[in-house]
Amino acid sequence: MAVIGKIRQRAGLLIGIVGFSLVAFILGDLLTSNRSFLTGSGNELAIIGSKKVGVQEFESRVKQLEENYKINTGNETIDQNTLESLREQAWTQLLNEEILVKQIEKTGIKVSPEELFDLIQGKNPHPQIKEAFKDPKTGEFSPANVIQFLKNMDNDATGKTRTQWVAFEKYISEERAKEKYNEMIKHGLFTTSVEAKRFYENQNRVASVRFIDFNYTTIVDSTIQVDEKEMREYYNANQNEFKQEASRKLEYVAFEVTPSAEDRIAAYGSLEKIAQPFRESTDDSLFTNVNSDNKLGIAYFKQGSVAPAVDSVFFGGASTGTVVGPYEEGNVYKLSKLLEIKNISDSIKVSHALIAFAGAERAPAEITHSKADAKLRADSLFAIVKKDGNRFDDIAKSLSDDKVASEKSGDLDWITQASPMDPKFKAGAFETPKGGVSLVESPFGFHIIKVTDQTAAVRQAKIATIDRRIEPGSKTFNSIYGKANEFAAKVKTAEAFDKMVKEQGLNKRVADNLKETDRYIPGLESPRALVQWAYQAKKGDVSKVYDFANKFVIAVLTDVKDKGIAPYDQALDLVKGKVITKKKAQMFMEKINAKSGSANNIDALAAALGVPVKSAETVNFNSSFVANLGVEPALVGTIFSLKQGVLSKPVEGTAGVFVVVVDKITEPAPVTDYNTPKSQATQQLQQRAGYEVFNALKEKANIVDNRGKYY
Repeated sequence: MAVIGKIRQRAGLLIGIVGFSLVAFILGDLLTSNRSFLTGSGNELAIIGSKKVGVQEFESRVKQLEENYKINTGNETIDQNTLESLREQAWTQLLNEEILVKQIEKTGIKVSPEELFDLIQGKNPHPQIKEAFKDPKTGEFSPANVIQFLKNMDNDATGKTRTQWVAFEKYISEERAKEKYNEMIKHGLFTTSVEAKRFYENQNRVASVRFIDFNYTTIVDSTIQVDEKEMREYYNANQNEFKQEASRKLEYVAFEVTPSAEDRIAAYGSLEKIAQPFRESTDDSLFTNVNSDNKLGIAYFKQGSVAPAVDSVFFGGASTGTVVGPYEEGNVYKLSKLLEIKNISDSIKVSHALIAFAGAERAPAEITHSKADAKLRADSLFAIVKKDGNRFDDIAKSLSDDKVASEKSGDLDWITQASPMDPKFKAGAFETPKGGVSLVESPFGFHIIKVTDQTAAVRQAKIATIDRRIEPGSKTFNSIYGKANEFAAKVKTAEAFDKMVKEQGLNKRVADNLKETDRYIPGLESPRALVQWAYQAKKGDVSKVYDFANKFVIAVLTDVKDKGIAPYDQALDLVKGKVITKKKAQMFMEKINAKSGSANNIDALAAALGVPVKSAETVNFNSSFVANLGVEPALVGTIFSLKQGVLSKPVEGTAGVFVVVVDKITEPAPVTDYNTPKSQATQQLQQRAGYEVFNALKEKANIVDNRGKYY
């Protein structure tokens, strides 16, 4: 169990759920992983500096973060997106420890025992200590509660609590050392008076200009002749322009599994069979839960908010117990049963106090009492609030197991019939009159519900609905899978793949610029395995059949790019494009220069060249943006190097070639004291310091990241 859980248990404190980061520090060697696909300790996940990181060590860190997440959120399950986020946090931990912490150690920066004491139980406690050891009565930090916890810590016979607390102290100490290091870096950054003056002027000097432009797109690329020699020379002279990250390109076909006519008939028929039992049912809640694919339960609906086939019958005078369907809505067949028509509020403002029990959905880990005990407690509290409604807020604040809502006296704000809430809770809430209280059981525990406000009542139908998704059956799956396998068996090369795609008239899709850690390919659900295959395969290899949800996918690896300077053959298209642009620029500059001798102003030059004069106001040096053009750093630099009224030479820019004249420079208001801009400039430097230093250390460090092979 994470430290915060131990704090709750050993100190006997009522401590609310705290930030996720509180326990993210815990070192990975506190737990061992039992993930079955990770065999042996020698699997090398990464190299960071001189440290080799094994898969099991990394998994231990991730596992601990998972436990922390469960404790702090109350969620017992972790979805894939959250798991990926936790893995990224574990990776960041490793980078910090092996790069930043070790760099700090080299500087000799330390945290004294006295400093650590102050951070834990002194006058300047760490923020996470302050949050964890609040006095439940005052909400203020209590050093006495820290002392109590430390005294009780060794009551854990396993010794795990002490071990984890030591790890927590280490984390706090490292955080303080980082603060010192960053402060040291910041204090080494300053702005001179000359720099402050330049900073102020660059921020506030504004130019009004007129210009002519020749956009590169006005010349068709195919009209520009480029030979091999020119391209080789450009590539050799400008290799830094061709740096690239590792990436892969796939071409693939997807055999999509969609419901057949037979599947639709089967789904329809399955609902037809239960239509009569549904009419005769006396427990509609149980019947819908047992038979429906979507556990929507029973809800009220206003006229016009349900399917037309249902709306016209139920609001047209149908008797209670009438069943409509099967009818289709979306990709679902439905049966709907009218339970009653009544006037009821569409929206209510509701509060609750939750009494959870061990095993209830999202029950916090520290809750160990049984469902029976929770029921007795809930009944007792419900009796209190029924007798005295003014006691509800105090009970919701101090005794509810919903810690998020308890901070607002249990307030859940306004809810509607469409609100994504547990059906039992929602049904109970809407049955509760304004100002009234009720006791409702849900998968989360027992809820004492109070309705504080409601909208005016409107005529609504109480409807029970059974859904049956129209899904492919096993016969359909097997048929499509057979087609995919037949395709894969015939295509062992990229050439055979292309030929078969054409013969079968299939839609070939492209996934380009795939990074090793990518988890997303448009149109495919959870295609991580395919990305991993792409980084293990050779160019031209054809994959096996992959099953992604309702798609069977076969891919061919069509391009492999390794990290570094792109080889000439791989960069060919990019090189050619740059050389073509360069030649266009030369053509435009020759054209301009041929006319500039007879034109001494922008209007005359524009007339001679047959182009319009454009203008831009408020051009600022600190921004590379020019109105009507976009981002043009070379042009902006030229503008602020020109004298007013002087025509520039042709400027080779990002989108074209320009000639510009400055009509007016608005100088900044004179100041005698540059302390403010000096402070602003220094602050900008300091704000980036931590980020820039860490990135510089990462660039310098030897980092080999093999995570993509395992996840």
